[in-house]
Amino acid sequence: MMIKKVDVKIVHEDCWTHHMPYDAYTINLQVYPDKNYLRSRILINSTDKESVKLMKDHKSVVKIMNISKLKDGYYVDFLNTYKGSIAGVLYDKEVLVLGNKIKGNSELWSFVTHSKNLNELFEELRSLGKIEDIRTEDFNPSFTLDLTDMEKKVLMVALSKGYLDYPRRANADEIARLLNISKVTFLYHLRNAQKKIITYLLKSAY
Repeated sequence: MMIKKVDVKIVHEDCWTHHMPYDAYTINLQVYPDKNYLRSRILINSTDKESVKLMKDHKSVVKIMNISKLKDGYYVDFLNTYKGSIAGVLYDKEVLVLGNKIKGNSELWSFVTHSKNLNELFEELRSLGKIEDIRTEDFNPSFTLDLTDMEKKVLMVALSKGYLDYPRRANADEIARLLNISKVTFLYHLRNAQKKIITYLLKSAY
């Protein structure tokens, strides 16, 4: 098959991600190559202030836009340099990014691209850091809702307890306690579930 789904684990020593001692999840990414920066919004799964300080002090971070302390972590909205970033390489190669997280000082990227782009893409990624793992498979998009058990559970509880109402009848902290998970974990699975549902509805409509 010509279209491939790729999962890459890479150590990028020149990036703030290499110095992040805790798991973090990218929930939104916007790129501005003409201005040489990209805007990221991440969730850090730790309340240690040092994790945010490390980001502020790193040369790859241009500006911290916003920091919000959550019960079990931090939400950070920031700008970092485009040139020399993994996201920059992926955007330049016009891949479809499916997800990104930071774990164990490594960046984990999941994306979709044409098979003819793989060799050149991997070569550019190796110029930025050490690739620890690569997995490729044929991309077979599902046109049905494929929610995980946790995503279903998070949605059901959020709906039944009024988190999705306006105004809300319960906040994220309360839902997380009911599920016996952290607020960061709750928001992560809720966002994934919402993204899958929206994608499915849009594909069904057009």
